[in-house]
Amino acid sequence: MLLYPSLVQKASISPHTPRHDVLRSNQPSLDNLGQEVVELFTAPITPWRMSRMSGKLQRRYLEKLHCSTECMLPSFNHTLPTGQEAGTYLVLDVGGSTLRIALVELCGKSYKTKRLRIIQMTVSPIDDVVRRLPGASFFDWIAEKIADMLAGRSEHNGHDVEPLPVGLSWSFPVEPTSPSGGNIQGMGKGFCCAQATLGHDLGGLITAACRSQGLNIRIDALVNDSCATLLSRAYVEPSTTMSLILGTGTNMAVHLPVSCLGASKLQHRDSTWLSQAERVTINTEISMFGKDILPKTRWDDLLNRSHDLPDFQPLEYLTTGRYLGEILRLVIIEAVETAGLFKGRFPSSLMGKYSLDTAVLAVVEGDSSRDLKKSSAYLQGILCLDSPPTATEMTFLRVAAQSISKRAAAYIAVAIHALWAVERKVGATGSSKTTIACNGTVIEKYPGFRSRCESYISDIIKYDAEGGQADSEVYLEMADDAAILGAAVAVAIGESRR
Repeated sequence: MLLYPSLVQKASISPHTPRHDVLRSNQPSLDNLGQEVVELFTAPITPWRMSRMSGKLQRRYLEKLHCSTECMLPSFNHTLPTGQEAGTYLVLDVGGSTLRIALVELCGKSYKTKRLRIIQMTVSPIDDVVRRLPGASFFDWIAEKIADMLAGRSEHNGHDVEPLPVGLSWSFPVEPTSPSGGNIQGMGKGFCCAQATLGHDLGGLITAACRSQGLNIRIDALVNDSCATLLSRAYVEPSTTMSLILGTGTNMAVHLPVSCLGASKLQHRDSTWLSQAERVTINTEISMFGKDILPKTRWDDLLNRSHDLPDFQPLEYLTTGRYLGEILRLVIIEAVETAGLFKGRFPSSLMGKYSLDTAVLAVVEGDSSRDLKKSSAYLQGILCLDSPPTATEMTFLRVAAQSISKRAAAYIAVAIHALWAVERKVGATGSSKTTIACNGTVIEKYPGFRSRCESYISDIIKYDAEGGQADSEVYLEMADDAAILGAAVAVAIGESRR
């Protein structure tokens, strides 16, 4: 709902060609624009509205569980770990912003200290140059990093006659075709490699790239990072049945009865798998949900229209580390042009799309100094401003950052609540306490984000109890290095079934 209809016209302002010298009549003050920002971003955050959004998402989730090739994708993991699995495994974690390669040891229940541990790990940033690598070139880059990591290890060097077993955590959509294989789907987040490899077997592409480096590897387990997060936590806490990723992107996994899936969802499963599987871990690809359900502002519409894949991941565009900074950048553009922010001069450092990192919002929102002087000095440096922002400007930026992040937390809470409600509807759990394994920079590091999510989920549960005493609680619990550890758990589970 637009509370200031007269300002809707500003939605047409180009975010990429700011006009510094244009003077407009009847310009709103920075205070008035700040008030509008608050109202537009936070209006949906009421228990009644969040409950209605959750109800619509639940119906959409149930529909996609029956018939969708893009989301609610069942893995081949039909059993959760016992916690007794043991061994040492090489693991790849391909995320939206980093590639991690690690040797992981599972120690089993008899080990008295840490039951999962990383022996060695290398981390390589995935910047825009890497994201733009076409087709097989991206996998050649991964293979080079694997070769570099293994070069100094004689016991796990990948040059033996027997192939080196590898667990792969992949943070993008993939259609599973076996426990160790799957067909690549659209990746989003600025990655170009899927354009030429759509529908190709992911494990085969990585294996072939490694052969070109002289490495003899075998992908033994392919898991989405959300499923890996669930498995890593379930290894030490067997009651875990859900997980959340919230960093550069977002996703969730859930362990549901096979009976809630449509027949088309169980392709590539042989009769042995079907006879054994009562439940299965599902990669929800929850980022794809929310269109026509989650209310948007004009700045969200600008972001979506200028995106390479408009409407592809509606929830993600409103809530994640890749996009929160861009939403604030679009707000800043309008504030400079119409309300005199930064004396009406647009910082050259913000000219490019996605040039404002979400970490900037976290710094501004987390600043407890008087008159926000610390974040003012920080912004002067980051944005290359001639002078530090004034107290009035910092108040506007603080209010905008808070409004954007609060709405993000609320929408993530709605998505979580909807999946939790579906889990209960299909009889997957009847427990009054639910712990969700969480991983990702936003849920872990953004000031107050996780506690806000928990609070909003509680508000929806209480509202749905119709004034009665809510008998359920949902907690978000961090699972460190979950994608890495969970992929190793997946390899171990596969070994135990052989």
